[in-house]
Amino acid sequence: MKRTIILFISAIFVLSACGNDDENKKQESNDNEQQQESGSVKKIATDKNVQGNNYRTILPFKESQARGLLQDNMANSYNGEDFEDGLLELSKEVFPTDEYLYQDGQYLDKDTINAYLQPKYTKSEIDKMDEDEIKEKKANENLGLNPSHRGETDPEKIADKSPAYLSNILEQDFYSDGDTKGKHIKGMTIGLAMNGTYYYQKEKNGESYSKDLKNKEIKKQGQQMASEILSRIRENKELKDIPIHFAIYKQSGENSIAPGEFMSGTTVEEGKTRINEWNDINQKTALLPSEEAAEIDDNLNSDFKQFNDNLQNYFNNFTQAVGTAKFENKKAKQLSVDVPIDYYGKAETIGITQYVTEQAEKYFDGIDEYEIHIKDGNNPKALISKTKEDKEPQVHIYKNNN
Repeated sequence: MKRTIILFISAIFVLSACGNDDENKKQESNDNEQQQESGSVKKIATDKNVQGNNYRTILPFKESQARGLLQDNMANSYNGEDFEDGLLELSKEVFPTDEYLYQDGQYLDKDTINAYLQPKYTKSEIDKMDEDEIKEKKANENLGLNPSHRGETDPEKIADKSPAYLSNILEQDFYSDGDTKGKHIKGMTIGLAMNGTYYYQKEKNGESYSKDLKNKEIKKQGQQMASEILSRIRENKELKDIPIHFAIYKQSGENSIAPGEFMSGTTVEEGKTRINEWNDINQKTALLPSEEAAEIDDNLNSDFKQFNDNLQNYFNNFTQAVGTAKFENKKAKQLSVDVPIDYYGKAETIGITQYVTEQAEKYFDGIDEYEIHIKDGNNPKALISKTKEDKEPQVHIYKNNN
């Protein structure tokens, strides 16, 4: 009897294994089909459960075709992060996060963008170039969007008459929520990073000089460049009938510790080849405390001073916190604060973090979102953050105390 039962159970396992094997083969076949459709890897999108107010991204993540330019071509590191983050926020207004998937730009590659950043060349300028220079700058295609020097070689005259306005271009691509394989692009955002200050040298490796560029001309140049980029993009069949959003960003200078700001934006509807109007973006970034911040929002500037005074009274060897506020229509929307502490132990770090949290709730509660970084040199000690959705600040104290 026992032997019969054992044989019966064995038969079940064999049948089950066969069934699983068939099922596995079917699954492998399906996976192979999906891999062939998407190139080499099955594509999915990140989970909706962890989405929040952010875009779900197509996986595996494909890096931008112009990767590296954002770091290389911006006047300072504050601009790069602010430009990318701000552009993504503007995209959300045009391509809602619950309707679209995100992917880094795949249509404007590094060589193309570098060619766009060149000045427009005259025939005589091209004739003077050797073959390598012509190839490097794509001079025969003459794709440059910056003003032509018209043969001028004097750096000071170039700075006066035809400075480089366009510094970088950032592309963001969007796909419909169900297109997890990223087959059909449904929208695109193009950000144009413009120089607020033009830097030049009168002689090679000599002293650097600068020329502040006027807002009116920056905006004018950016809008003209966007129109030209639009006409070029529409030549691609995949991009012929999609909405394209453009935004113009003015960079802060090389020595600034505050980022720049967006100046204007527009959305071009499906199939349209002309930009009819632009909308001003009334955005400003200012240090706290400062006269500039006081002109925009004197109450916030005063509150920040009091925030600092309270910290200095509570902690004897505390120096001063520095903040950066982003204003839209003269209302503070974002605040980032660095609180420096030196040689604090764990208990002291916890104490100051608790106190800073209390002060933040008292003085910054009316701001949509803020981040307060408590640091010992470059070593992060604690992070206090709050978004519009948070009822109270979120506090994290780092374990490392190196």
